[in-house]
This record gives sequence, structure tokens and C-alpha cells, in this order.
Amino acid sequence: MDELPPIVSVDDVAEYFKVCRSTVFKAMKSGKLKYYKFGRQRRIKREWVMEFEASMITEAN
Repeated sequence: MDELPPIVSVDDVAEYFKVCRSTVFKAMKSGKLKYYKFGRQRRIKREWVMEFEASMITEAN
């Protein structure tokens, strides 16, 4: 997946970063990755994924 749609699921984020779902859930639980609930599903805005990625890059440097 090269381009993320405006709203993504946990599975989409896991696929984008090439990690397992539990890693995404840990990032959400820690507050590093913002999300909202739609019914029982968790949804993440594309901007939040990009913010999370930028923060991870900054943290690594």
C-alpha cells in the first residue's frame, strides 16, 4: 500500500508499516497514534498516521 485513503483501519496501518496488528494497538494505547472509535471499530485519519510516522523518525534521530 503506497497511498493511504483518508480514513484507515488498524489492518491498513499495520500493512503500511509492515508490522503486526498488536504493534499498532500498542501505539494507540500509549497515545502515540491517535484514533477514534466508530462503533466497535477503530479508525485512524491519514494525517494522524503521517504525524505518527514523523514522530517515530524524529525519535530515531
